[in-house]
Amino acid sequence: MNRREAIKKSTWIAKSAIFAPALMSAIQSCERKLSETENLLVLNDQQHRLIEAIADTIIPKTDTPSASEVKVPQFLDLLLKDVFDQEVTEKFLTGLEQFDEDCKQASGKSYTQLDQSHRNDYLEQIDREVMGKEYDTLIPFYFTFKQLCVRTYYSTEQGIKQNLNYVPVPGQFQGDIALGAGDKIMVGNQM
Repeated sequence: MNRREAIKKSTWIAKSAIFAPALMSAIQSCERKLSETENLLVLNDQQHRLIEAIADTIIPKTDTPSASEVKVPQFLDLLLKDVFDQEVTEKFLTGLEQFDEDCKQASGKSYTQLDQSHRNDYLEQIDREVMGKEYDTLIPFYFTFKQLCVRTYYSTEQGIKQNLNYVPVPGQFQGDIALGAGDKIMVGNQM
């Protein structure tokens, strides 16, 4: 080893000793931020349990995961915080509260207190009343909720791979291909 290489290696050792505490601090702060994101952003615990109960009734666990297992309620909480504006978030939360109040009036219990068969019966009734219709202006809460739930579920890896015929684009990317005389450039997915 010559002198120049020895100096380079010793500076790397010195740099790692100097920056190690800062690196450890950065890693620990990332861990803290990760654990903070597990907490709810907009929903309270009762609202979260209600969303989880409705979502798991719409998409229950079978041989594929349920809506809560692929974290649909947490994603809806994130949508309420980061995507929807304040007015839409308030309308969603008001609709959620009204959904539970309607359930209390119909069954005498909150939706989260019903057993699974009564949850299914209640949602079947709501589904018959709400889904399959066209709405111009005032869209019912359940219609919006069910669409969000199903779309969110099927945007997850488990939702796609375990429920749909998932075929990734075949072959590998080749960015530099020689173009011969008379060859045409392909456009889009047309061959």
